[in-house]
Amino acid sequence: MLIFRNTEQLIGFLFFIVIIFISIWVVQSFKNWMDDPEQMVLSQLTLNGEYTYTTENDLREAILGLGLPNTYIGQDVNDIQQEVMRFPWMKQTSVRKQWPDRLIVYVEEYKPVLYWNDLFLLDKNGNVFSVPLDRIANLQLPKLYGPEGKAKFALETYYKLENLSKKLANNQLALHIKAAITDERNAWQLMVKQCISGFCLENQEIKLLLGSEDIEQRYQQFIKLFPEIQSRMSENERIMVADLRYENGISVQRENMVQ
Repeated sequence: MLIFRNTEQLIGFLFFIVIIFISIWVVQSFKNWMDDPEQMVLSQLTLNGEYTYTTENDLREAILGLGLPNTYIGQDVNDIQQEVMRFPWMKQTSVRKQWPDRLIVYVEEYKPVLYWNDLFLLDKNGNVFSVPLDRIANLQLPKLYGPEGKAKFALETYYKLENLSKKLANNQLALHIKAAITDERNAWQLMVKQCISGFCLENQEIKLLLGSEDIEQRYQQFIKLFPEIQSRMSENERIMVADLRYENGISVQRENMVQ
């Protein structure tokens, strides 16, 4: 039994009890508020990382597509991360929440180096992906065509041929591969453009038929013979097609250029 010697002790005790009850009420109220997702709406979205084609609107649509509540507590970052990874151009992503109302999404996209069969893109490692056409309307890249499932193999050969172009180029003349085509038999065709002193001749591509054997050697042979072939042609002629599938020599088809 509590005995108070004076009124001040009684008031102090009652004040202490009131403080305890108020503290309990505050803690419980805050907990209830935290547990109520309607009280903490996610109102800010931050997009970070290495991105060119991803927009904040893409992320909002991905989140809304999950049917998740638009609240801090209600969002599962793992679900959001998986949904963002559904974008075909996405290489990796991470999602985190920042108190009290911000969602931060870090993204890293695949970086295209070539078109693949017109409808897709390739990164430097041969990963095939796609981007909405309206976002790559002005993207200028060489084109690679080949059988489905052979992208990485085709890219390896393309790199070898392109490296030959760079290795054998000089200040006066260089050939750049504009398009490369391979088939199930691994037969290769190239469309190359001629660049003179850094100036490339457009709409005057040369078609090279390399066949399926000794592809690099045949392309190297053409690069080395090209100046000599040009020297034997008149000024108003150009090479349309060069067939390098012969064991000895090459066959060249020419045309007169319109003046």
